[in-house]
Amino acid sequence: MALTKITSGVISSEFQTSSSINGTTSPQTVDWNSSQIFRITPNTPVTLNFTDYKIGMVKIIVATGDGVGANVLTFPTEAILLGGEMDTTSGTKNFIQIVCTDDNGTPEFFYTISQQAT
Repeated sequence: MALTKITSGVISSEFQTSSSINGTTSPQTVDWNSSQIFRITPNTPVTLNFTDYKIGMVKIIVATGDGVGANVLTFPTEAILLGGEMDTTSGTKNFIQIVCTDDNGTPEFFYTISQQAT
């Protein structure tokens, strides 16, 4: 049996692209099939809704603070925070990693929020 190599040319764009989430209006829908990494600078409090997720998918949100403490992200009620909190200091990048652990009628997600060590 020959070994099969997976190259970047055969990997779906959902695993190798980045896209932006609008940070000026709420709510915002995050389509899990569209990108691997999502970037946002919330300029208002933004509620996120998730679509097209499947069990085992892991996505990353890079949320950059704009200096206003109220401008944070709100995740779906099915998303469980494991640790961390968003730092809204201007220019601070928040690394948010989310995994889908159940994609049935009652989906389940777990996420963490972290920033660069100082």
